[in-house]
Amino acid sequence: MPNQEKFPRAWVYARIPGDCAATRASYDACCRQAGDDGCTVVGGSIDYKGNGPLRDGYQSMLRSIRDGKVNCVYVSRMRQISGKERYLYAFFKCAMKHYVKVRTLEYSLPDRLQQYRLGKRIEAYARRTGAPLPW
Repeated sequence: MPNQEKFPRAWVYARIPGDCAATRASYDACCRQAGDDGCTVVGGSIDYKGNGPLRDGYQSMLRSIRDGKVNCVYVSRMRQISGKERYLYAFFKCAMKHYVKVRTLEYSLPDRLQQYRLGKRIEAYARRTGAPLPW
């Protein structure tokens, strides 16, 4: 298991389709929060358009997670990753498999996810595989 505290490397991701100014503001806010949390932003991506998991910026983030270049991801809210549970679950499985923490700015991720079936699926995956929770 990588030492997450020794080298806090963050990836920042933003996407608000059709609103370039809000997307940029979201990205900047995540960068500030990562700095406040003691992380070094080593990469980031912005998708100004596109749906589904094939967005260029989203794929860049996943590659950085899989390659072990980051150990935390910052997004303003999870809907920027996807509004579909199956894509969010796949994202969290990837993050957990690679010991990456996920930080949202607009709400407490553990509290928010417990309101939905997705939170229970993530916890069940963690129990089954021994992977750490992503928060």
